[in-house]
Amino acid sequence: MPSTRSKPIRLTRGSVIVLEGLDKTGKTTQRELLKAKVSPEETLVTHMPSGLTDFTRDLYQILETQKPKSGLGRQLAHLTSHSENMTALLAATRSGALVLDRWWWSTMAYGWYGGDIPASGLSKTSFRELIDCVWKPITASAIFLFLTPRDEDLNNVAGVAEGYRELAAEHTGTVITVPPLSKEETHEFIISALADADLIQESEQDAGAM
Repeated sequence: MPSTRSKPIRLTRGSVIVLEGLDKTGKTTQRELLKAKVSPEETLVTHMPSGLTDFTRDLYQILETQKPKSGLGRQLAHLTSHSENMTALLAATRSGALVLDRWWWSTMAYGWYGGDIPASGLSKTSFRELIDCVWKPITASAIFLFLTPRDEDLNNVAGVAEGYRELAAEHTGTVITVPPLSKEETHEFIISALADADLIQESEQDAGAM
């Protein structure tokens, strides 16, 4: 009897899919739904800045439970985690595909637009250059932007959402704003958008059936 379980989707080799936006908007839920849908042999799915190593996971837990008084210090710690995972992230883009729950936009949105880094004396240009030193090797193929919180979150302070919108305006060709839908509808929206952007490979079996 044939299996009724759907086949995993194959993301285009080298593609980088980013789930980004405000806290409590459903990004983690969509990451897990997408993780269950894609081919695990070909796609690395991870959250940043917790990442893939014991060091960065431990550092993330410390930052979540013992928050630094310095906003700059917090974001520099995040960039440390980003840098520590970059070798593995790059390897994933070369061997298959990469799905990121957050990337450097969070550093800018929460650190600069909604944080106290401007008061530290570090210029916006210098901060972006520092971020680019870490993230320049990776370019997003599609950025799904979540801006509708389902619950209140103290991290979603004034300026963060506007910061995301400003970043989105700089990357209009790759940004897909996620509308307020149920988790199932949001998942379908993401899969459909990936297909429309030609980021899902056609399997050999499907190609042969055409």
